[in-house]
Amino acid sequence: MQDAKILLSKNRWDNAIYLAGYVVECAFKFLVEQYFKNDQKAAKKFGHDLEELEGKARERLGILYPILEQQLPVSRIQGTVLGQNHPERRYYQSGYWTEDQANSAVEYAEEIYRDIILRLVLNGYISSKDI
Repeated sequence: MQDAKILLSKNRWDNAIYLAGYVVECAFKFLVEQYFKNDQKAAKKFGHDLEELEGKARERLGILYPILEQQLPVSRIQGTVLGQNHPERRYYQSGYWTEDQANSAVEYAEEIYRDIILRLVLNGYISSKDI
């Protein structure tokens, strides 16, 4: 998250969005790994597809752990820059994304990261010392 913010402060919009997407991907994968501890490849099955991670992974978690269904919003990335062309956007020519899009992407990524990680700490899945 820090690197995405640094890139944002240096007007590197494309790179900030790229890293913000990976922040979200890692947060989603971390969530999957915490609830599917017996399946070490659970998160890998989704590759880099944020929509699959947020959709199918969230759906499966909701079935196995109904309380999560109430805690996690239906979609945090749909309709945002984060939901567009991840990870293919890493190959885009510089200048594709705007400052507003970059600010929005980094802001959404931070919200998602904090929401997921905070819930895992509060539910005792991870220690606050680990973050």
